[in-house]
Amino acid sequence: MLIKEIMQTKLVCVKPETTVREAATKMRDDNVGCVMITNATHLKGFVTDRDIACWLSEGKNPDTVRVESIMRKNVVTAPPDTDVFEAGRLMSKNRIRRLPVVENGIVCGILTTSDLAPVIEEEIDNFLHLEETHRH
Repeated sequence: MLIKEIMQTKLVCVKPETTVREAATKMRDDNVGCVMITNATHLKGFVTDRDIACWLSEGKNPDTVRVESIMRKNVVTAPPDTDVFEAGRLMSKNRIRRLPVVENGIVCGILTTSDLAPVIEEEIDNFLHLEETHRH
């Protein structure tokens, strides 16, 4: 199975000049754990709710700081035709829970461990069932 079949396509994006407070408010309003930072449709970075919480604990002002100054810039991405197991390996190797899906430089989806886990479990169950039927 390919990640384009299970990725989330409702993306929550903000511009680099968005303030941290505006990004946090957008995350709350859209009920998501991260926002993509984009120029038009090109991914520049992303910020998670945890990134914001850790940053705020340092006493910084969310009304004056732009999200581009706290975003993760070297984002690990994958193309939409990546196999779910390969995506899982990529996420595990890089110790990430969110994987932006990018095609031709344009962000088209996001895959989370919550999206991936049940699919991998089902794929393994199907494989084991197949193995079991071939033994009898």
